[in-house]
Amino acid sequence: MPRRFLSSFALAALGLSLLLGSSEAWAGPYDLRLSQLGTTDPSGMVTGNDSDFRSLASELGVLMAPKPVDPADSLGLSGFALSADISLNTLSNGKDFWKNATRGDPGKVAPTLQIMGRKGLWPGIEVGAGATHLFGSRMWTISGYGKVAIHEGFHHLPIPSIALRGMFSRLVGAEDMNMTTGSFDISISHVFGIGKTVNMTPYVGYQGLMILARSGVLDATPTTDEYLDKSPVLSEFVFKDAGMIYRHRPFIGFRFIFSVLRVGLEAMIVPGGKRQGEIEGNKVADTSGLQQQYTLSLGLDF
Repeated sequence: MPRRFLSSFALAALGLSLLLGSSEAWAGPYDLRLSQLGTTDPSGMVTGNDSDFRSLASELGVLMAPKPVDPADSLGLSGFALSADISLNTLSNGKDFWKNATRGDPGKVAPTLQIMGRKGLWPGIEVGAGATHLFGSRMWTISGYGKVAIHEGFHHLPIPSIALRGMFSRLVGAEDMNMTTGSFDISISHVFGIGKTVNMTPYVGYQGLMILARSGVLDATPTTDEYLDKSPVLSEFVFKDAGMIYRHRPFIGFRFIFSVLRVGLEAMIVPGGKRQGEIEGNKVADTSGLQQQYTLSLGLDF
């Protein structure tokens, strides 16, 4: 790999490490306290609110899953791109599952930063990897994707490019939350030249997002030593995997290229989750709300 590519990766890794190191010493408004989703009955037994956990995981998965921020055309055999994507994401901060699972003051708009490196392969194949950070928290996702442009290159004709893509991510930095996301999408786009040095590529697509989430063992009384203060009532509980959460993420965007500089704008309107889960025969509702995601992408093509 050319030296400038290695330098770019090194700078990106350094930036990520500095951001991660600076966030580990404090807890922000979006950091999770899943033990607060437990309720205590008159006997003192603690049980978790499975619907609140599923709804929280549904909205958090939408926040943290990687975004395409790219049209259907691949980079080509020798292409390489590095981008930083800033997103403004809405969430249902007024609902109990956010207020009870955090410090109680999450904002309506949660900003995220996505760093993504992309490499073109032949023929029409593209791969990439990156990370996403939720500001106001210690949470990150590590992600990767693969894309196949099944129809591209007819820029001189009014024929759109078409691509299929699969993406995945793994959540880190969230106390007691175990979350993995996977997605598939189809997109179409077409390049329009503006003068001799600028091109604009509008694109539109649909992404199906799948979220799998469960918790570790949670303690509703963390300040009590159960060895010293023995009690027949258990204060520990766990949120089990209630089945796949599915969210629809249609998107529309524009990409502008000025020489080697790329600028992208993308919008996603994500309807609320509707798919119920099931635990031991009991239905678990997803009450997540409508979410909006608006992204500005700045990058370099090499």
